[in-house]
Amino acid sequence: MTSPLVLETLRKFRVIIGAVRQHSRALETACGISGAQVWILATIADTPDITVSQLGQALSIHVSTASNLLDKLSRAGLIERLRAEEDRRVVRLRLTEAGRAVIERAPKPLTGPVSDALSKIPEDALTSLNAELTELIRHMSEVDQSAADEPLSNLVR
Repeated sequence: MTSPLVLETLRKFRVIIGAVRQHSRALETACGISGAQVWILATIADTPDITVSQLGQALSIHVSTASNLLDKLSRAGLIERLRAEEDRRVVRLRLTEAGRAVIERAPKPLTGPVSDALSKIPEDALTSLNAELTELIRHMSEVDQSAADEPLSNLVR
């Protein structure tokens, strides 16, 4: 039989996942794009001329994942890609007017409820939570580590 503590902890995970799903749906309804795409727009808004690799690092996602999301945003006219004058291989990212309009109507927090909440936790508690989650993952079988490079909003649809 499963212990009450295990069940209560599982309930907390359900609350977190439900909050991410609800926020993601609200973003899609208000903005017409995914939560991950809104997060990218918000990051570009905060750091104009950011490169694709810097964006991937800022969001803790793989560069190829960022590139795929950026392709959709570019086709939608929400971002522009600019080649750097000093090195034509470097692509810098900026929001278009349409991209800024999306950010303005997006429900907050733009980074998503989990990222926002984690940023508010004291560092010692966050360090402890990180260690405990590492331990949880260690006890799970057949964990797909590639999910670590995906935006959370993409995983809860």
